[in-house]
Amino acid sequence: MVRSASNYAAAIDALKVDAKDSKYQPVGGTTYCNIFAQDVMRSSSIATPLPGGTANDMADALYGNGTPGWYSVSFIDAQNRANNGYPTIGILKASGHGHVVVVRPKGTAITQIRDVQIAQAGSKNFNSTTINWSWKASALPDVKFYTHN
Repeated sequence: MVRSASNYAAAIDALKVDAKDSKYQPVGGTTYCNIFAQDVMRSSSIATPLPGGTANDMADALYGNGTPGWYSVSFIDAQNRANNGYPTIGILKASGHGHVVVVRPKGTAITQIRDVQIAQAGSKNFNSTTINWSWKASALPDVKFYTHN
């Protein structure tokens, strides 16, 4: 796939994460943020897949740039990379269950972490919203961002 914001956004949109009949809808307290993020990355035709397992497993595998093809970036760079069509995620390891979001193209630069544009599956699914819907403001500084080269 040619890297572009429109192609990356189309890969995210095609999964219809927020549709009522989406396979990513939570069931009995089980959520599918990890599956959604993996599916987006697969749809984006990247060479090195997002690590498998839970969000916490992914966070462990990505930490310290431990997964070839993936590297850590600031939230500003994460949004810029997504705006240029590069698959990018935000992830937070947590006690019990972590959470992962897909950073999606926004079309503009940002200066605050709360303005990062994301898609997510979770207790609530969003195709396009800002990251402040994913975590409390106090947790946002702990979110790690990774992008694929």
